[in-house]
Amino acid sequence: MRTPATGWAFSGLVVGLLALTGASTASAQTYIRAQTAAYNQNTGFNVSDTGQIAGPVANAQSGPFADFGGTFQSKAFAQWNAGSSPTLGAFSAVTNTFPLYQAFTPAQAWWSLTFTAGGAPGSQVSYNVGIQLHDLLSSAVYPGFPSNLGAQASADYVGFGGLHGLAIHDLSTAPAALKTVWQVLTLNAGQSVTLGATLSTGATAQGGFATADAFSTGFFALNVLTPGGSYRTDNGTVFMTSFGGPSQGIPEPAAWALMIGGFGMTGGLLRRRRAITA
Repeated sequence: MRTPATGWAFSGLVVGLLALTGASTASAQTYIRAQTAAYNQNTGFNVSDTGQIAGPVANAQSGPFADFGGTFQSKAFAQWNAGSSPTLGAFSAVTNTFPLYQAFTPAQAWWSLTFTAGGAPGSQVSYNVGIQLHDLLSSAVYPGFPSNLGAQASADYVGFGGLHGLAIHDLSTAPAALKTVWQVLTLNAGQSVTLGATLSTGATAQGGFATADAFSTGFFALNVLTPGGSYRTDNGTVFMTSFGGPSQGIPEPAAWALMIGGFGMTGGLLRRRRAITA
């Protein structure tokens, strides 16, 4: 089994963390993984990668760093306690007041396992599978900066293997507080497939700020739809069958602080610009 191909593209720049870290894509059948990077054009890259581990927790963090009046950081985690559903989290943040430098902070976490359908020989078994993402996204270009500069925050939760097609994509231009997506997976009794999902956040800013907070908010659930159907997993996981409300995953206080700080800086620049004009 191979780790899904990974890359972030911000304003024409592409970052592939697997290529940067030289991490192996060969793996155990069940794993979690967390990867982060922080970059600006002055200091270069700082990368953190847990590699593929059995669990129960994988944590990665890059930053926070300060440079040229800005800050940038990213962090990610994957948690998979014995017998329970996996939880993913990712967080990216940038404040950048130096318009000549671009900064971006991708973060990513995975889970993956081998899933085997159970049922009468020769039968088919259907499952309702779902992902849920709760995020807080914000971005803005500071007033007075050239119009060709930009800022963007994003969050994505995407299934792979047997969960291909399950996907949630959010951008700071259209933030979503809470999204849940379901689809039906049908397998032959005894058939084994890989189930997995990737949660990623990204923030990029050039003369602005961006925050993407999806920390502790990526969930997965599964229901058996076929009477008499069952399943087994290579690590004994019994998935939760439903999602709770928004309280199940709440963006962390750091995100609110960065947002307030970003808007405060915007207000300060506006006041300064008005004073100069006067």
